[in-house]
Amino acid sequence: MKRIIILSAVFLISFIVFCIIKLPAAIALDLAKPHFPKQLEVGQAVGTVWQGQLMQVRFDGEQLNNVRWDIAGWALFTGNLNTNIKFGNARERTDISGYATVSYGLFNHTLKVTDGLVRSTVDRAMQRVQLPLPVTAKGRVILELDEYTSGAPYCESLKGEIASPNIDVQGLNGWFNIGPLAGKLSCKSGDVAILINPDNTLGLEADATLKANFDFSVAGYVKPDASLPKDVHDAVKFLGRPDSQGRYPLNF
Repeated sequence: MKRIIILSAVFLISFIVFCIIKLPAAIALDLAKPHFPKQLEVGQAVGTVWQGQLMQVRFDGEQLNNVRWDIAGWALFTGNLNTNIKFGNARERTDISGYATVSYGLFNHTLKVTDGLVRSTVDRAMQRVQLPLPVTAKGRVILELDEYTSGAPYCESLKGEIASPNIDVQGLNGWFNIGPLAGKLSCKSGDVAILINPDNTLGLEADATLKANFDFSVAGYVKPDASLPKDVHDAVKFLGRPDSQGRYPLNF
C-alpha cells in the first residue's frame, strides 16, 4: 500500500511538472491579461510559457513585432525569473528591433537588464520629445545597454550609450547630413541622464534628463559647424543670443 501511495505521488508530481513545462503561452497569456495595464495590447502567442513568441506587443503607441523569449527555469530556484528576449527584424528599418537579458527578482521585485540593444528611428524618437524648433529628420537610433537596475523613479544604476550614426535633416532647400550624435547613459538620483558627446558638427554640448512622470529636459549649447547649410545657422538664431564663444543656449 505504501509503495502504491509513493508511486501515485511521484506520478502526480511528474504530471504537474510536465503540465507546467508544456503550458502553452496562449493559455498563460489569457490568465495574465486581466492584470495588464490598459495601454498594453498583445497579439497571438505561440510556443510554451518557457519558450515562446508573441506576434505583436503594443504599448503607448509603440509596437514590437515578433517578440521571442527563452526563460531559464532553473533560475526560479534562486528566486529570479531570468529570460533572454529578442524582438523585431534588424533588416527592417521601420521595425523596433533588439535583444536583452532580463532578470526579475521574485522577492525584491527588482528588474535588471544586461547586454541590451535596441534599434529604432530618429523620427520615432523625435515624436516623443517636444523640440524648441520644428525639425524633420531621419536616420537610425541605436541604444546599447550594458547594465540597468530598476529604482525610483526609474533606476538605481544605469550604464550604456545611445547613438545615431548618421542623421539627415530636411531644410528649405532639401535634405542635408549632420553626421553622428551620441551620448552616455547613467543614473543620477533615480533619474535617467544622458551626456551628449560634444564631438559633432552641430557643436551640441548638452545634458538631458528624464525625471519622474516622463518629465524630459535638455540644457546646453549649440554652435553649428561652418560646413553646415545656411538653414541651420539661421534656425539656431531663434534659440536666443549667442554667448561670447558663439554658442546658442538650448533649453527645453
